[in-house]
Amino acid sequence: MKMRLRFEVVLCVLAVSGISAMGDDPSLAPAPPGVRPLNVLSEFPTAPEAYEGATAALVRERVPERYGLEEWEAVVLTHEFHQHVGIYTVLGAKMAVRAREVLEAPMRAVAVTAETGSGQPLSCMLDGLQVGLGSTLGQNLIRVPKKEKGEVAAQFTYKERTIRLSLKPEYQERIGQIIQEARAQYGDLTPAYFHAVAHASYGVWADFDRKEIFEVEEKTGRAKP
Repeated sequence: MKMRLRFEVVLCVLAVSGISAMGDDPSLAPAPPGVRPLNVLSEFPTAPEAYEGATAALVRERVPERYGLEEWEAVVLTHEFHQHVGIYTVLGAKMAVRAREVLEAPMRAVAVTAETGSGQPLSCMLDGLQVGLGSTLGQNLIRVPKKEKGEVAAQFTYKERTIRLSLKPEYQERIGQIIQEARAQYGDLTPAYFHAVAHASYGVWADFDRKEIFEVEEKTGRAKP
């Protein structure tokens, strides 16, 4: 009896606060580009003291302000999810935020066809794409077709519009140089190699502007009103 009473009290509290006990409230307006809705946090930490070493340094360098809080939150959450800071996770999150920006799409609404293939390290982008868009494998909103050679690219569809984003060649060359130098100095796939690439990832995070690094190709016309 007590358990039933407690359950009814919880339902009443949820009803008063406007939260559905059975799922998302359809009356809630979707977050526009530039804003990432928070579900379990009241606010996202922005103080340097909330972050470890190199990430705290990026806060002090005002990287969150440089690219906006949506991108900052997407990259941070991607690395917490991925459990490793990497170049391609950074690129995946930045690409996701840029795609939502171009499509003017809400979270959890964009269908993604990734061109990374399933091989690492390119497949690490997938975690950034999922976190940055809220378009997850669990929601059946992301597809990863088999490819012999993966690319830093993906197609994004929202309503009747599809765009393709791909990393520009000059930025691919910069990443290739980072990886070549790490291999030459530390060997291929050694712990020291991974440490060097992770360290370089912070430079990619800080220096690669999502509005500059991707080619944006229009695959279909905008939906008619």
